Amino acid sequence: MAAHPGYPGPPVRSRRLRSIGVVGLILACASCSASADTRTPIGIWDSFTGRDELIVSEGSPVSDNSPWMMTSGSLFRQDNEGWTGTPDDGREIDATGSAVFRMISRDRDFADVDVTMRLRVDELVETERTPAQDFDGAHLWVRYESEWQLYAVSVDRRDGEMIIKKKCPGGGSNGGTYFDLGSVATDVPIPLGLWQHVAASVRDLPDGSVEITADRDGTRIRAVDQGVGCAPLRGAGGVGLRGDNATFRVDDIEVVPADPGA
Repeated sequence: MAAHPGYPGPPVRSRRLRSIGVVGLILACASCSASADTRTPIGIWDSFTGRDELIVSEGSPVSDNSPWMMTSGSLFRQDNEGWTGTPDDGREIDATGSAVFRMISRDRDFADVDVTMRLRVDELVETERTPAQDFDGAHLWVRYESEWQLYAVSVDRRDGEMIIKKKCPGGGSNGGTYFDLGSVATDVPIPLGLWQHVAASVRDLPDGSVEITADRDGTRIRAVDQGVGCAPLRGAGGVGLRGDNATFRVDDIEVVPADPGA
């Protein structure tokens, strides 16, 4: 079987047939240099250091050393960076499925948290199953309770906008409905092929609302959810990274729980 185009390592099997073993990430925390279990309140630090290979894909077993799981698509390590592989619709034997890329932390105990990373979108694509959409690009997740209940921070979109949205259960978007929280930055096209510093944070506020902020190389947006669509998503949840019809790389992901006394 031929290797997937653009990937020097072993081939990736389809989501029905993937059987490649998953290896652990090389992880570190502020107080240690050896690999560590990051599924703790300490947070996550992932520099994607290690040999080129598949880290995890949809339907494959997850290593105890990996903080990530995939509900769609494939996450590779290449050149000490995380990579989507070449996105496709997942129908071929050696497919990545990464036209629909969904990477979520195994730890769902992140309440007030700050997420930062380096992100580089190299190209936007489309497939027969995934035609071009305005929202194609890369998005961060916070307070991920389920695929129907989360906050989505769109940092790179095909239409050149940054938007903060909330997904509530019930509706036509994979069993849920997205609600715009009223914070949009326009005329911020994706800087294709260039590294960006992106960040998102979420905080429970004393009045029962939730504050979500995002930053992409100095372009900042902020929203306060007082119950749009459903009750504010307070308390713990996961963090993650979503991609739609995008080839991208990610590096130096840091997930830091906020100091309760701050």
